[in-house]
Amino acid sequence: MATVEGLQLRGSTYSLLVLIPKDLQASYGGKTRVVRALGTRDKAEAVRKGLRVKAAWLEDFEAKRKALNPEVLEVITPELAQALAEKGRQRVLKADDVRRDGNDQALNALSHIADSRLPFIKDSSGSIKLPGRDPLEGLSAAQMLSLEILNRIQSEETGQHLARRNLLSVFPLLQEDANAMGFSVSRETNGLKEALQAYLIAYRKAWLDASKRDAGELLDDEGTFLISAAPSTSSEAPTISHRSTPNVSSGKTLRDIYDLWLKASPRKPDNAQACLRSLASAEECLGSPLYLHHVTRPQGSTFKAWLQEPARGISLKTASDRLMYVKSLLRFACIELETIPKNPWQGLTIEVPKTTTRRPWKDDELRKLFSQPLFQAYEIPAKNRTGGGPAAYWIPIIGLYTGARIGELGQLKVSDITTEDGIHIIKITDAEEGQKVKTNASRRSIPIHSELIRLGLVDYAEDIRKENPTGSLWPLLNQKTISPWFSKYRKGVGLDAKWLDFHSLRHTVRTRLAKAQVQEKLMDAITGHETGGSTGRKVYTHLDIRGLQAAVQALAYESVVLPKVYPTSV
Repeated sequence: MATVEGLQLRGSTYSLLVLIPKDLQASYGGKTRVVRALGTRDKAEAVRKGLRVKAAWLEDFEAKRKALNPEVLEVITPELAQALAEKGRQRVLKADDVRRDGNDQALNALSHIADSRLPFIKDSSGSIKLPGRDPLEGLSAAQMLSLEILNRIQSEETGQHLARRNLLSVFPLLQEDANAMGFSVSRETNGLKEALQAYLIAYRKAWLDASKRDAGELLDDEGTFLISAAPSTSSEAPTISHRSTPNVSSGKTLRDIYDLWLKASPRKPDNAQACLRSLASAEECLGSPLYLHHVTRPQGSTFKAWLQEPARGISLKTASDRLMYVKSLLRFACIELETIPKNPWQGLTIEVPKTTTRRPWKDDELRKLFSQPLFQAYEIPAKNRTGGGPAAYWIPIIGLYTGARIGELGQLKVSDITTEDGIHIIKITDAEEGQKVKTNASRRSIPIHSELIRLGLVDYAEDIRKENPTGSLWPLLNQKTISPWFSKYRKGVGLDAKWLDFHSLRHTVRTRLAKAQVQEKLMDAITGHETGGSTGRKVYTHLDIRGLQAAVQALAYESVVLPKVYPTSV
């Protein structure tokens, strides 16, 4: 039977032990663990409840880490401004939901005053009782009146702030929401004023929406109520979320989406099978069938926690991949098919610790490699040998000054050596036939280092362009042979240390950039790494080509002395 880590039988009922990570214990008053009663004697039900509880705690840990270590944001782009504005709107509507559920202290205090005006009823002991109510009746008339008063006061106050353009009124709220997203903003942040304006407008509209609710009106995104899980026999209520009425039949399942995903583009058999296994795991955890319009974010958190349980018997990398595949189906349904308004699992990830075994090249190793006749006298391999002729000379040197992957360089077209804003660049892309990239972040433009220009890379590209303006930058290269050729070549010159290969040049470049105090986001943009940290850093930070050029120029190698040997045509 499946289980959940920390599940304990205490007496006759189950509970869940959750260990608080050391770096977050101060945020929980120094506690190292918490125990939550699950209120059931049935182990299967306890596992289901425990997974939900564990998922909620994992999300809370993630949110607290983001808030404790916010990334300083240099600019708030229009996209981020809108995201923050939506956060402000949801802040108001969630607070309104809390009040309507009778869980707000201010509302309860006001309604208590109103109720106290009713005739007192004494019980047999002489105690005064207020009239009881069935919770299914919702708010009492007094509570509803109190809610209308609170909402009207807040709405009028927000309206006055908007009329006066009082942006400071929402500045602390915007900062708090930004911290929750994992980054910080200050008065010096570019785009702050525009972001505050958007936030204040959304905040005002949200309070107007709360007043609409007071009148019994539905908001645009409250067309239907969807239950995220089938009701159980326990007293625990299923999660209910407000969703707009879908524009297609809600009978589609993730299996249906998988079938459409297979047909949309050619899929490698391994990828298709991996996606199918991931979908089967989701169905095992959440139930089958998984109806597309009923998939919720809490279910994603539950699946995320379930995948990481030791009982699964899979590695953290496999768990991460399975979550990623199911997310890709939801993204396909949202972006490609437009059958759901948003991907409810967007942003859910399982972090996999990197176990890097490669290391940067040492100075003496670089000196030995680039002191060979290939680089000192342009003694390139013959046409009938592997290495791709000129590619054997250029690709290692370009790798040294870009950190690009060997496959990225081997697939370059002549058109990928171009200019942007007057700056020579190398485009890493999958736009042409036969090109591919590892991740979305791999698509990038890298300013060409002045050393590469001095050595004649731009001249070489122009010479090849004259022969075939749309062809490969390396006409003699078979892309599949360049990596084994380089491995054999370096070993042939005595550089046979373990984990020292072409990919190690990426580590070399990143290490050199870090020593030159280049910002991490610039290093990521140059090398094509997925940017770590918050959503704000991943999506909203704009990088200009001149800033990248300055970062690339920080690369310098005293141990590498290369003469200009490319025979520039006259």
